[in-house]
Amino acid sequence: MIFSSYPYLIFLALTVVAFCVLENRLPGLKRTFLLLVSLVFYAWWRVDFLALLLGSTVVNFAVGAAITNRHIEGKATRGLLIAGLAFNLGLIAWFKYAGLLASSANDLLALGLPIPHLFLPLAISFFTFEQISYLVDAAGGRAPQYSFLDYALFVSFFPHLIAGPIIRHNDLIPQFGETRNRDKRSDDIAVGMTLFTIGLAKKTLIADNLAPFSDAVFAAAHHGTAVGMADAWMGTLFFAFQIYFDFSGYSDMALGSACLFGIRLPMNFNSPYKAASIIEFWRLWHISLSTFLRDYLYIPLGGNRHGQFRRYTNLFITMLLGGLWHGANWTFVIWGGLHGLYLIANHSFRALTRGFTLPQSLKPFAHAVSVFITFVAVVFAWTVFRAESFAGAARMISGLVGAGGDSRLLTFGPLAGGALVTLFALVWLAPNSMEITWLLKPALETRYRDAGLRETRWQWRPSTATAVVFGLLFVVSVMALSNLSPFIYFQF
Repeated sequence: MIFSSYPYLIFLALTVVAFCVLENRLPGLKRTFLLLVSLVFYAWWRVDFLALLLGSTVVNFAVGAAITNRHIEGKATRGLLIAGLAFNLGLIAWFKYAGLLASSANDLLALGLPIPHLFLPLAISFFTFEQISYLVDAAGGRAPQYSFLDYALFVSFFPHLIAGPIIRHNDLIPQFGETRNRDKRSDDIAVGMTLFTIGLAKKTLIADNLAPFSDAVFAAAHHGTAVGMADAWMGTLFFAFQIYFDFSGYSDMALGSACLFGIRLPMNFNSPYKAASIIEFWRLWHISLSTFLRDYLYIPLGGNRHGQFRRYTNLFITMLLGGLWHGANWTFVIWGGLHGLYLIANHSFRALTRGFTLPQSLKPFAHAVSVFITFVAVVFAWTVFRAESFAGAARMISGLVGAGGDSRLLTFGPLAGGALVTLFALVWLAPNSMEITWLLKPALETRYRDAGLRETRWQWRPSTATAVVFGLLFVVSVMALSNLSPFIYFQF
């Protein structure tokens, strides 16, 4: 079920009501109930792939339990860990990348390999990464022995199942056993509905209405049209804002849905276009993926422990693989490589300017320039990310630098100009959803202390007035569901 759909709204309402009844009368059944409804949620899309989710869960639980037992007994666990990693990476390789690898081998070597046409199982990248982190932690002695019920619910808990955040076992499983009183439940439902409404509005009122304009430009480039400079910039900017509000909206709806059950997920999005460097951007965009790549790929590769050259090599490899994680297309790899080069340049610049201090009067200007440069670099990379082919990306880039055609796919008039000004204002000047709802801590508190969230005059508090305002926003957002489209990150 897509979060921004009528079936999900009905499903969520019925599930919350039933869960609250169980909390009062049969609290011991809460976890079983959440597991069952999560499996129904996944099966709603395609019931046959439910077997894949369950099979992956059973295998990883068994391997994790064996690793944990051997670790407790002081025995080697390396073989079990390698087997578990091979199983998980093999699933992703087969379902997600087999077609890409076969077609690439045919193009390069003329091997004539049959190209498998597989339907990508929903959420396979997310639940596989979560289970990889569990196995690695178990091998390192950082994962206790869980019951199968707790582990299965950790993997399949529906608010984070489809597109994240990529959550870790020790962040989620301990929350399943917590109890809440009536006041806590009321606060959870208030902040959960508020956050869900903000996310729904971002998706239906902003992201979905930007999509047709960016789609028109990128489709034209893909089909061979030379894209003019105005079209290239408007199409790319509209996509930059589309993916921003689409992913931000999804993240809000995921956290809001979890709050309704008294569960806090990690914050996954924190105004990344306000970043003053690419390093900061990756601390604010898809935070759970950035953290996973750092802890389970970059650091095991050696991190920054073996000199600058090795550090930059590890960084570049990490970003290449992070790009590939997004989909079976080489454009994603190039996008990841671009960000790898950005990060290398950013770290090199910091090393060269270490010890240099700007006068206090110039710091606001320097910060504004840094934010602008970072935004332009990110937007340029989005061109490759969004393009369906290298040829399409090349036409878009040619348009951006003024070397394209004279297409007039989009009209830059007062309406388009006003829309862009409004979008820039929302992104750069308005508080984000976490800052607005900070009062009731809608995400894991440990992440709050590290996030640098600001107090704001727009801080939300439960009251009749806020209930009316967000109630009206919810109604308007629901009325826009006729523009239904999947979230961009559902395809990953």
